[in-house]
Amino acid sequence: MASTLLTVLAVVGTFLGGAFLWTLGEYVLHSSFHWAKGKNFASKAHLDHHVHASWHFDPIITLAWIGVVLFGIAYGLLGSMIMPARFAWALGAGWTVGYFFYEWHHRSSHVHAPKNRWQAWLRVHHFNHHFGHPMLNQGVTIPLWDSVFRTRYQPERVRVPRRLAMPWLIDENGEVRPEYVDDYELVGSETTTSERKAAIDRARAFANLEPVS
Repeated sequence: MASTLLTVLAVVGTFLGGAFLWTLGEYVLHSSFHWAKGKNFASKAHLDHHVHASWHFDPIITLAWIGVVLFGIAYGLLGSMIMPARFAWALGAGWTVGYFFYEWHHRSSHVHAPKNRWQAWLRVHHFNHHFGHPMLNQGVTIPLWDSVFRTRYQPERVRVPRRLAMPWLIDENGEVRPEYVDDYELVGSETTTSERKAAIDRARAFANLEPVS
């Protein structure tokens, strides 16, 4: 009985280790998209996201989902050659679940208001990446690796171009909702993106520069 419990705990621990390993993968991949400056498919897709600073479902994202699932399977198959299979598959499952948690959290950051202090804190971290320094704050689900690699950026408030503001941030008058004024401020006067501004936004996003107000 005791040995069974220890095995279960070890499998659960390995699963959590796989999820934690994903957070490092998330940081490395996110950083690589910016370093590549749109020179490969994944980098271009990510920097296009920075152009609009919004989130919408794109069928292309299913390629990433398939790739992550295949990577998790590879963890299980290859890992089984050097460790008990149950641990190898737990590691791969943890990695895969960690990725899908990242996808859920990233989407939620852009389309839904934070529901607690933890979510509010991570949104500030992420939108400093979008609107402050795109080469910094590469972690989306946790800022740990930004602290480790000294890429964390935390100004007093996030300066959000009005035309790129998240829907949950603004009220019916187009201003920052009272509950977010300590963390965000709107800059610029444009509420829509002109063709000229869109071209500038794209050029700056692919040069890893923050959008101008």
